[in-house]
Amino acid sequence: MSLIVSLRSEILKTKRTASLYFTIIAALFGPFMSMLDAVFGEGVSAGDGPAIFNKMMTDKFQATSLVMFPLFIILICTLLAQVEYRNNTWKQVLSSPQKKSNIFLAKFINTHLLLLTFLIINILAMFLTVVVLHFQHPSLQVLSQPINASEIIGTRLNTYCALLGMIALQFWLGLRFKNFITALAIGISCWIIGSMLVLEFHSGIGQYFPYSFSAYSVFPKYKPLLNTILYTSAAYAMVVMALAFVDFKTRGSKA
Repeated sequence: MSLIVSLRSEILKTKRTASLYFTIIAALFGPFMSMLDAVFGEGVSAGDGPAIFNKMMTDKFQATSLVMFPLFIILICTLLAQVEYRNNTWKQVLSSPQKKSNIFLAKFINTHLLLLTFLIINILAMFLTVVVLHFQHPSLQVLSQPINASEIIGTRLNTYCALLGMIALQFWLGLRFKNFITALAIGISCWIIGSMLVLEFHSGIGQYFPYSFSAYSVFPKYKPLLNTILYTSAAYAMVVMALAFVDFKTRGSKA
């Protein structure tokens, strides 16, 4: 079987789970909270200036980048791998006429498809929030303001690329452990430690710990380090995926 066939199989299995619904709900959380603030909270004022459109689309993504997206990665990477364990179908999958490399890559690509779906839904939902803000405060003329598309999209792409190392590690954990709680606990613990290293202790160790990298992608004060973080994350992803595949090949028949 080709990789396309294996990927199609993974997507069909995903449709039978709550993963897609969970993706939608998680992606909508940040924009929904921003919408509530725009409608019922203090919202914004004329003093926020003519760049409120771009500020809403970028600054409001910080909380999602720091909390919701990393947690979503941890959960979705673990959930997708657990489909085979929960249904006790690993032996059936591994005995099918599919290359192990295709099975491995199909699961990894399917994970990334959901992550990209999260980001697309998030940006569309945030735009809807901006529309609500426009009608809530018509004097600001939010929708008439110039759009910095490169900054809006770039902020999300930077977060995605900065977390490639974390995605690879969590994907390996999801495949490696049969117990859902074990992989989940390791991922959440590492994320908490990584967040504290950067935000609480301001430790330089965070620059080498993949679960810390999301903080570097959104805060302007870390912008000088961003390129280094992106290259480090990509390097982590390549090394971890190579190790994960070797582990998958040697342990696959025992799954």
